[in-house]
Amino acid sequence: MSFVIKNTLTSGMRPRRRLRLRLSRQRCVYPTFIMCCWSLALGIFLFLLQSVNSEETISNGTKTWNVTNLDRLRLQLFINYDKNSHPTYHGIPTNITLGMSVNYIDIDEINGKMTLHSWLRVKWMDENRSWNAGDYDNISQIHMRPKEVWKPDITLFNSAGEKSDYLGDTQVLLANDGSFLWVPPAVYTAYCSLNFRTWPYDTQKCKVKVGSLALTYIDSRYLELKESLDYNELVQSTEWEIIDADTEYRKQDYYNYIEFTFTLKRRSSMYTAVIFTPASCIILLALSSFWLPPQMGEKILLNSVVIVLIAAFLMYFAQLLPILADNTPLVVLFYSCSLLLLSISTIIAVCVLYLATAKHKRHLPDFLKNLLNGALSKFLLLENFTLEAEPHVSMNNGTKELMEHQYENPDNISDAAGINASTSTSVSANRFIQFEWILLATAIDRIAFLCYSLTFIVLSILYAV
Repeated sequence: MSFVIKNTLTSGMRPRRRLRLRLSRQRCVYPTFIMCCWSLALGIFLFLLQSVNSEETISNGTKTWNVTNLDRLRLQLFINYDKNSHPTYHGIPTNITLGMSVNYIDIDEINGKMTLHSWLRVKWMDENRSWNAGDYDNISQIHMRPKEVWKPDITLFNSAGEKSDYLGDTQVLLANDGSFLWVPPAVYTAYCSLNFRTWPYDTQKCKVKVGSLALTYIDSRYLELKESLDYNELVQSTEWEIIDADTEYRKQDYYNYIEFTFTLKRRSSMYTAVIFTPASCIILLALSSFWLPPQMGEKILLNSVVIVLIAAFLMYFAQLLPILADNTPLVVLFYSCSLLLLSISTIIAVCVLYLATAKHKRHLPDFLKNLLNGALSKFLLLENFTLEAEPHVSMNNGTKELMEHQYENPDNISDAAGINASTSTSVSANRFIQFEWILLATAIDRIAFLCYSLTFIVLSILYAV
């Protein structure tokens, strides 16, 4: 009985001990948590206090170990500064000076666009951002990020590009007199009205209109060429050469802009070898076909080869030049006219070949004979054109045996001689008729040669002009 009571007592005391242990543990945890919270709050308070003391120290002009003169200057200049506000107040215009240094320039003939790579020099004044350099350890200029200060909204008015962001991200230089200088790299793509009349010796004029749509005024007093436009750093390996450049200030009702005009000349040394040397060869081949004998069919083959060459060059021009150009280049007109002339020359060659090779039974009309044997013969160099002796008329075996049999009989010798004489007379007459028609075909070739020579000379002069 006693054993049961003892166990009951001990079992009743265990929950009490557990409760006491829990209470003791909670008493230990709560003070630790409270101390951590107080420590964190004290640390934040000390940090804020140090920050306030640093600002008060800078505002009072005293120097601490981690604050430089540049830090004080930047803080002093940009207290209550709004980068979205205009540098001047009360409607006073901001004078902006624009300059450009050209590095690379190219023209897209197919799309009528000019691409310009340059450095744009932008200057403006903000008198509120000036300081005395002696007060800040002789600091006369500082560099600012472009997003920290106000900048004019420079816009390309005749833009042909898909992107509206033309300017690069470079730092802005601020001088102690309050002048800002910003030199960002600029890539402009502008529309350009092109004239291909004298291509590839053409000279083009392209304009770049740069300005601001905001309430700014572009100072026209600094628009002299030496200060506003510089192309000494132009890459000389490009196809285009700047022979003249000009700037002009223009003022519209709602905006102002500067118009940069570039006069560009194409470097055409390569085109001389690629286009004009083959053109000379085409002329020589076209004229040489008229000096071939009229009986030769190679005249047609030579003209066909030249026609294929001209067609290939016209296809090459179609890839280089815009199809819808207002002015067709003279060189393209020259090749087109040459194609037409060679086509006519091929027709002439076919007619001449027919006249020289067909079997004619009639003589030439008398007026043509007189014309070919008269003054025209000397003019066309036909005096030395004589009838060449042809080989004897060939005879088959039967004819030979017949004539030999006739020659064996003395009575038939006289008859055979008469037959030979009549045959020789008939052959000579046919050969003379054929000679007359060959002479006419040769005269046609010589006349065509003179006409084509004069035509090519006129085309060359027109192209040179």
